[in-house]
Amino acid sequence: MNAPTQQAAFDMDEAQPGQELALPADINDLCDGRTKAIAEWMATYDALHAGMARAGALSMAGALGLVVPSSADRYGDSSAVTRAFLATGEARHYDREARRDIITAARDNLAAIVTKEIDRRCWDSMMTKLGFDALLDRQAREEFQASLKTDPPAFTADNCRATFATLWGGRRDMYLRGIANVFMKMDRRFRSHDAFAIGNRLIIERAMGLDSWASWSDYNRRDTLHDVERIFRELDGKGPIGPNIDIGIVREVEKAKRAGNLPTLVEGDYFRVRVFGNGNLHLWFERKDLLAEVNALLLEYYKPVEGDVGEGPSYEAGPLYHATPAKNFGAFFSSDEVAAAVLQRVDCGLKGLRVLEPSAGSGVLAKAARAAGATVTCMEIQPGLAHELGVVHGFRDVREVDFLTVAPTPTFDVVLMNPPFDRGRDCDHVRHAFKFLKPGGVLVAVMSARAEFGTDARHKALHDLIKENDSRWGWVWRDLPERSFAHAGTNVNTVTLRISKKRA
Repeated sequence: MNAPTQQAAFDMDEAQPGQELALPADINDLCDGRTKAIAEWMATYDALHAGMARAGALSMAGALGLVVPSSADRYGDSSAVTRAFLATGEARHYDREARRDIITAARDNLAAIVTKEIDRRCWDSMMTKLGFDALLDRQAREEFQASLKTDPPAFTADNCRATFATLWGGRRDMYLRGIANVFMKMDRRFRSHDAFAIGNRLIIERAMGLDSWASWSDYNRRDTLHDVERIFRELDGKGPIGPNIDIGIVREVEKAKRAGNLPTLVEGDYFRVRVFGNGNLHLWFERKDLLAEVNALLLEYYKPVEGDVGEGPSYEAGPLYHATPAKNFGAFFSSDEVAAAVLQRVDCGLKGLRVLEPSAGSGVLAKAARAAGATVTCMEIQPGLAHELGVVHGFRDVREVDFLTVAPTPTFDVVLMNPPFDRGRDCDHVRHAFKFLKPGGVLVAVMSARAEFGTDARHKALHDLIKENDSRWGWVWRDLPERSFAHAGTNVNTVTLRISKKRA
């Protein structure tokens, strides 16, 4: 199989058995060239410093030790390679992990710097040669560049095969993540479950400055607009336009802003954009067929909890909440990383406090609280899990019960919870769990990102509860990292909610 072209790199279907990424035929020549380039640098270094040493021995400067500075500090305006090339003696740098200075011979220091710089350029060149620079979304491009800045792996044929084969195999997931990221950057509300369907219009607020020079208030907004066009162009089968922003809708918007007479309308191949004097941009999608494809791709990426899709504002909170448990009991268990984020939000020591984990599942939050010195009560509806919490994990107070049916008593200092998400059940569980807190107690819950923005009766009841007890809305919500529950089979975005119960 020949090396993939740029167009081939955008075949986003899952790889078929036997379909592998093939590197260019000249990959071994490229790696040999890399090795020879490093050797040339070192040979030149040796020749230069040998000549300078001979000249110094015959001069008064040499007798005074003034031939060449042993420190690179005098060359602060030069590149790291130039400074290392001119240095003699020893090189010193601070190792943050070891927390001490590392001293190496100047020649060895140059070899390390030159090798890293050449490897960085080789990786960057190969990324372009294979067409992956056009495949990656903005976030993925930045992540790749950041990895090159720190400690790039040696540019060898084996490393190339391993690295680019991984990118090739994961191109579908990378492509889907890129689409999700684009719309999340447009509007924070697109983190929520309600955003599985993109509507016919989007608004990018304060995208451009108020001046007449068509400047962008934030280049992220410019790049986001460019990425939207890139997505639609790819879905239309016209191939990638990569990171080049000198063409397409971005430049047309800039021209319109510069020309004045705002508001004005810019028409592109896939959407109309109205440019306003206050810097806002309103986008109307013209290709409904492509819009439907985008929505299908978002659904594929997020893998939402069953029951969330298609549930709009029609369902009510109801005095008894949901009468039946979630399908499969909403069992998307927390990881240790999620548990650490939850405990961090408690913002006080747990030693000696009474902690409740309702719907405890495998007890990840409960175990973290116990390790912090709390006395923990677990409630769990599934008999098998309840048995393991007591017998295997050693919790003394385990109650096998449907948490929503338990009459609340305000006896707990802290509630830690990861409730079922589907159909707003997380709102039901949080509102019920809040009743178990003492005045002044703290509840921290893992919730769907929709919980912050939902407008139906169930979410409104939760928001009212928050406002009654904790007015610090910006402190109440915190995003968990993307894909925090990928281990459980879903990419839905999640948040932590923290509420302090007001004192009487």
